[in-house]
Amino acid sequence: MATFDKTGKGGTTGHPANGRTPYLVENTIDMSVSGFQPAAGDFVQALDIPAESIVMNAGIEVLTASPSSVTLDMGDGDTADIYVDGLDSTSAGYSAIHQDVLSTGKIYASADTIDIKVLGAQDTTGKVRAWAVVCDISGIDETDNN
Repeated sequence: MATFDKTGKGGTTGHPANGRTPYLVENTIDMSVSGFQPAAGDFVQALDIPAESIVMNAGIEVLTASPSSVTLDMGDGDTADIYVDGLDSTSAGYSAIHQDVLSTGKIYASADTIDIKVLGAQDTTGKVRAWAVVCDISGIDETDNN
């Protein structure tokens, strides 16, 4: 039996100069804006995710409390609560960050959005910061080693 090394240039020490770097995307969403105030069951597209990306983690920080009974999910078109499930957004503060366990990240082959779903009641006062740690996983030298 043979072993073929097709790992490419560089070896196993250090990272290559053309390596990818994870980055933070964020968006502050003010639910109190007149004409916007999403009702229970509404989705708010919060973050754009480019094609060929991995979302390593995502979450919500509550900046201004929502009315009583409002909870928030965070997900995408496949799973509405893949990142956050049932965040009680009625209390604000940095400690109100909530993120569920998604230990492996999620790969997006095509462009998508990360969405916030409002549950329980209409949100007329809340203000949140949606965030995600993203990394470009498109090929750097897809044809060099083929």
